[in-house]
Amino acid sequence: MIRDLRLHGSLGPVDFFALVSGADIFNAYFYEEEPGRIRFFARGNELTISETGVSYRGTGGSFCEYMFGVEKPLKDMEKEGVLNRLIMFGAVMDEREQVVFTNDTDGSETFYRLFLQGHAVANYFFLVASETEGDQKKRQRQVLKSVGKFLKRTDLLSLNRDTELLETFCAELREKRSMVFIFKLINRANREYYDAYRNFYARNKTLSPQEALHLGEIVERNGIDQYQQERMKIDVMYRHPENRLVVDEYRDILVQGLSDDTLHTSEHARLNRLRTLSIRNNIPVVLFDTLDDLLLRDKKVLEVEEQEYLKEARAILENLFFKDQTLKQHIIKEDIVRLIKAKHIAYAQNDRGFEQVLLDIGKACDELSRETDDFTVFEEFSSIVTYFDRYDNVQALLSQLSFMKNIEFKEEALRSLVGNKKEFDVLEDDLFRAVFIKDLLDNRYITAYGKRKLKLVVRGVENIQNGEASYRDVITELTALAEEEKLYFEIHAALKERMRSFFPGLELKEVRNQIREDIARELAGKGFPAKIPAKLFEKVFLDLRKESVYLNQILPQVIQARDTALREDFLQNSGLDRFYVESLEQEYFEEKDLDPALLESLRENAS
Repeated sequence: MIRDLRLHGSLGPVDFFALVSGADIFNAYFYEEEPGRIRFFARGNELTISETGVSYRGTGGSFCEYMFGVEKPLKDMEKEGVLNRLIMFGAVMDEREQVVFTNDTDGSETFYRLFLQGHAVANYFFLVASETEGDQKKRQRQVLKSVGKFLKRTDLLSLNRDTELLETFCAELREKRSMVFIFKLINRANREYYDAYRNFYARNKTLSPQEALHLGEIVERNGIDQYQQERMKIDVMYRHPENRLVVDEYRDILVQGLSDDTLHTSEHARLNRLRTLSIRNNIPVVLFDTLDDLLLRDKKVLEVEEQEYLKEARAILENLFFKDQTLKQHIIKEDIVRLIKAKHIAYAQNDRGFEQVLLDIGKACDELSRETDDFTVFEEFSSIVTYFDRYDNVQALLSQLSFMKNIEFKEEALRSLVGNKKEFDVLEDDLFRAVFIKDLLDNRYITAYGKRKLKLVVRGVENIQNGEASYRDVITELTALAEEEKLYFEIHAALKERMRSFFPGLELKEVRNQIREDIARELAGKGFPAKIPAKLFEKVFLDLRKESVYLNQILPQVIQARDTALREDFLQNSGLDRFYVESLEQEYFEEKDLDPALLESLRENAS
């Protein structure tokens, strides 16, 4: 027996779906279509879709998924599992941020505002038509009490399961004599952009030039503004499973501290640890910056007053606004160098203050240009910002090279590095090494192979500049090192498994040679070379011995004596990657059912 109906159509920039269920759906004539609009109605309730927007009245409301990065009410932020925004017709917020219902349920929304303030792609409306008469406010409260929790927490929107959404809505409502309408409005242009970007990003978490060009064509054809593009990009990046795991942890730490005016030292340390991890996992930093902007807006993290390097940067940029030409100074090379070093300090300290300085100056430039119709100041500022873009590009490339396994470093990236280094060399001879290489080499979390790859690329860039090597030479050498890195970890996994059974025999070199040949045959089936270099195999064996010594001898001593110095001595001198050792510690604590707070304490006291 038919229980519900579904209508599908298009008007203006949207596709719409109307899902109807409940009493009298076959006996009631519930919609009428006219040129440029369609009206759905039943028992005094109605919703009209036109070419430019939607209007409504009666019992009902609207709902949509929260997009990542939008401001959510504090109550929704604190409650785990709230996925969607819900607005009831005629409801407003009072001064105490409490929902107040009114009898004025008439309203309208343009499509522009709907998809700007709600979800960029899909938004929902619902109507509940019943024979109940009386106070509209009371009726809205009844409906909210019945379906509010479901609509706020259901994941059926993200799963695109509209039929199940309608069925569950009716089940939660528990009104068999009522007629339920659910309307789904989809912005065609935004959906095309969102789906394309999601498909491209899912492949390798970046865009190829061809994919970027394709997105540009969608934008130009549909006239999608920059703000909507950024909203959709950030939402897609957040929803990638590898990103979401780390970003949600970061958000939870911030949410837990919402009631405090300051961010505690331990919380700050954990946030920085997650940011470091994000570099290794190629998670865009904009996701963390977005959360900081939303949740750290009024929170004191360090000093309230602006630090000296930020004051200096602001003073340099304020030179742009001298009106008297005799006083106005052009920003010289030394000033640019100081600005780049200021940006580097901000990056190293995870300080958003430098970006705020740029936002303030950029806003002032824009206002001055509009007032005077003279864009020279804005152009000068833009030329300075170009250096910061170069900084971000180099920092991203070298960080990925230093912290990520199996990174594919192409000739295009190498050419970009050479070009950017030339620009930095023009400013100051050793600027490139000072702001990029030194801190990366000193970073405790750089991997052993990451350090080798970084040194190789830096040497290669210098050799290319000196005419002693070609781009192909450097890429060939880097590819060989990357292949060795892959082989190392394959050998590591295979030998670690065997050592659990054959550890005593591995003391004998002939036994190790036999196992090396066995592993070589195994890896040959995966496309690796038929022979494993003996030197590489012995290094893996030695590293695994170090792991065993740490887990069975050193770590128990560290735990028993709370000896962070002993732990740090091993991490600094063993040659093992700190990230990897910390993962072994995590497994050890879980296996032994030890208090994770102790491990966190050992790490914090060592930092």
